[in-house]
Amino acid sequence: MHPIAAKEKNYIFFTQLLYYICAPMHIIKKITLLLLTIFFLNSIVIAQQNFNTAVSKAGVGKIKIEWINPYGDSVVQLNVQRSWDSVKNFRTIFVPLSPGLPQNGYIDETNGYDMQYYRVFYVLSNGKYFFTKSKKITSGSDFTDAFSEDQTKDTNFIITVHDDDTVIATFNYSAYQHFKDSIVNFTRDTLYSLSGADILLRYYSNNITWIPSTKVYTNADGYVQVSLPDAVQKNYSIRFLDDRRKSLFTIKHVDQPLLILDKTDFLHSGWFYFELYENNHIKERNKFYIPKDF
Repeated sequence: MHPIAAKEKNYIFFTQLLYYICAPMHIIKKITLLLLTIFFLNSIVIAQQNFNTAVSKAGVGKIKIEWINPYGDSVVQLNVQRSWDSVKNFRTIFVPLSPGLPQNGYIDETNGYDMQYYRVFYVLSNGKYFFTKSKKITSGSDFTDAFSEDQTKDTNFIITVHDDDTVIATFNYSAYQHFKDSIVNFTRDTLYSLSGADILLRYYSNNITWIPSTKVYTNADGYVQVSLPDAVQKNYSIRFLDDRRKSLFTIKHVDQPLLILDKTDFLHSGWFYFELYENNHIKERNKFYIPKDF
């Protein structure tokens, strides 16, 4: 039985049981409403603590929405949504073809207006769906998990922040909040949760964060898809490389607008690179991810 159907069946049984023991109807309604509210709010809180997003500038008139997906291929649908306020009127602006990628992003061209809020709506393979916390643009990025209420109230709870080499500082929760706000709002650095109260600070570099290609990518079934609408009119070739940038194979001439490559061409799952050429001139260098179920 589907998990959602099972939960609905249990819910119906519980309400019927209350009815048979002659509880007043208004009490039954209050109890069932409370149970449903707790169930959905609990699901959403859990999702927001684990599915992390960040919103930052990506140049003039462009906003970058990034996310880290801890659920892998269990994410079967994902929508990036935008609104003029932080609570309602969200509309979907982007739907990736491969929602199960461990890390992904989208560039929103805003024509110079950068006061919008963004969030991610996603659906898991068990039918549950969630919304991440809505966020506005910041200069830095925050991919940290939320701490529990008990941890935030515990004056002895210590948070350690370090970079790749050394411990930078230790904070109680209140001091850490001030530190995090300063990083997110006044630098271009990024914060990540590692485990427990361990926070990693990654300093900004000029390397552009990966944004999936619209020409060579993995589709919803995990196959590598090449989409070149003008392939018949132009002379395209593609070179594929492994995660160590060793050459795998080359398609010397792409002569059709849509091409699906078999997973076995890539021998294993993981990251792969490609170089797209037009008339022997480089047009794009990028990478794609083949899911682990391969």
